[in-house]
Amino acid sequence: MAGIQNTLMLGAALLSATVGCAGVANTTRTGAIHQVRFEQRMTPAELWIQPGDEVRWINQRSMPVTVEFLGGALDEVSCESGFSNRGFANLMGSRREEIEIEPNEAASLCFASAGTVTYNARMDSAIAGGQTIESGTIHIGR
Repeated sequence: MAGIQNTLMLGAALLSATVGCAGVANTTRTGAIHQVRFEQRMTPAELWIQPGDEVRWINQRSMPVTVEFLGGALDEVSCESGFSNRGFANLMGSRREEIEIEPNEAASLCFASAGTVTYNARMDSAIAGGQTIESGTIHIGR
């Protein structure tokens, strides 16, 4: 039974990763999708994208990863997947600046405006006190 549940969870994560921001209305996607993968480490830690590009964070670890955006990074997104539909909107309807991505799941954002977005990824470990924090930067060109 556990094998079937794991297979179903992986299938749902892959479908989510495949669909990305495609189902969000009023997007300005360019069609370019950039992936940030969480395995042993976060790779890549730095991305260069264009406005409207999608960034997809994929957790391939056995434990959840928390992605924390800094300085109002979510104010200028044109599409999202895995953020507001998981209860990460506050009472005023705005997005929270962090998300926890479960193992074998993904979350995506499309950034609408030129600028720089910074974030931290907190990756837990099964070892007591074994949390790793890595910084990421997204450079959004003009």
